[in-house]
Amino acid sequence: MSRNDSFPLAMAEIVALFMESMLFGAFSVLYVIAIWILLYRKRISSRVRLNRMLFLTSTTLWFLCSAHLTIVVIRAVQGFAVGGEHPDGANDYYSRVSDPTEVAKDAVYNLTTFVADSFVTYRLWIVWNRTWWILIVPSILLLGTAAVGIGVCVEIARTEVGSAIFAPNLQPWIRSFFTISLATTLFVTVFIAARLIWADRQSRELRAMGSAANSHWKVLETIIQSAAIYSAALVSSIGTYLAGSNAHYVCLDCIQPLIGITFTLIIIRIGLAPAVDNTVHRGAAHDVHCSIQGQLRTIGGHAYPLQSLVIDMSMGRTQDTTGCDDSSLAVDLKSMVVPHPETQEA
Repeated sequence: MSRNDSFPLAMAEIVALFMESMLFGAFSVLYVIAIWILLYRKRISSRVRLNRMLFLTSTTLWFLCSAHLTIVVIRAVQGFAVGGEHPDGANDYYSRVSDPTEVAKDAVYNLTTFVADSFVTYRLWIVWNRTWWILIVPSILLLGTAAVGIGVCVEIARTEVGSAIFAPNLQPWIRSFFTISLATTLFVTVFIAARLIWADRQSRELRAMGSAANSHWKVLETIIQSAAIYSAALVSSIGTYLAGSNAHYVCLDCIQPLIGITFTLIIIRIGLAPAVDNTVHRGAAHDVHCSIQGQLRTIGGHAYPLQSLVIDMSMGRTQDTTGCDDSSLAVDLKSMVVPHPETQEA
């Protein structure tokens, strides 16, 4: 076939293994950082509880990605070390999509997609203040993802040798699976963005500090960027599959760790934001104190030193960090100086 002449199946699998290994390494680093943020915030502040949903989901994604990469390595050993003893043995091995390792690999990928889509649906529910009707469409799409994913695995196990995943009985299932997953991602992203924009406009007049004014936009920017990365990967996978190119195998194996990368990036970006904002506010308060301290007040030609007056100010800020815990920021402006002339004889 032409696709085997331009980009052989065995070569596509080797490139896919290399790309997935690199992306899995990046995901592992981000996973460690994300878990550190969750555990560190739990340790330093009793008010911030460990978000079990984030911890459980990120850990589940990491183990699923590990299992997927393990299966890919096993198939590479079988295809090139064992099948390589025969002419065109690697291509023949990878063409047998009914092989148990191929079925297991596809099942792990479908389960990873289902877990990721389930969490973004949960995130949508949280952002919309636990409004039940917002879950109608994504729940239907989520059930469709589960049903089609099971159907894909069943059809792959029944596929004859020769056409790989481009077999006629697989095409409707695979197209439907990627289309439903893309629709879920776009729907959830659009409605989360709409909710955050609405909340930002409603609370704009109540904000007093510049960093708080950008809090919703930080969350919105992070979610949109992560959704754009995942959506681009899905579009690439759909395009290569419709074109009948073996490059689809590369795109498909890259999506597996990309799901975890986009998930942990949101945790890291939003998890580190409160610490940065807190540092900025403490620096601003210190600058205010230093700029006032030491000044003198002149009344009737006499200079009076400014006396210290402690003023404790507390500002509460609640951020909806798409599943993260609410955090509060306390700013203490101490030793602020106000003029207090001493009584002297004329």
